[in-house]
Amino acid sequence: MESKPPERTVPRQPREEAEAPNVPQPTQARADAIKERTAGEEVGPLAAPRNVDVPYLGGDGTVGATLNCTMGNWDGEPTGYAYAWKSDGADVTGASNGNNYVVAASDAGHSITCVVTATNGAGSTAAPPSNAVAVAAASTESETRRK
Repeated sequence: MESKPPERTVPRQPREEAEAPNVPQPTQARADAIKERTAGEEVGPLAAPRNVDVPYLGGDGTVGATLNCTMGNWDGEPTGYAYAWKSDGADVTGASNGNNYVVAASDAGHSITCVVTATNGAGSTAAPPSNAVAVAAASTESETRRK
């Protein structure tokens, strides 16, 4: 016959967790003091949008292809976006304000970028230009015959 150890009659005490040294621990009194200090205060004014991730331009750099510009990522709760298309840094005349652009014959040999401007109730902010997409130079008739 095997003997069993006696059953415990004293309940186990929970282990105390060691607190991290020099780390202030939040208290209810502290939370109440902050709440009291900020009660009735208005939230700060809305700031103009701030770009946190530059727009990306994707697509094929050939005449007739469609390029697509993403809006990037923004802080400041933008309510609208505007797109400006650039060829070697200069505004593209006749380009729409949308996020798609069809590469024109006049773009051959140039680099296309887009600039996104975000707007909210506090103002507008333009992001840095997107990456550039190089448009292949138009081939001449003599180059075509050699191929």
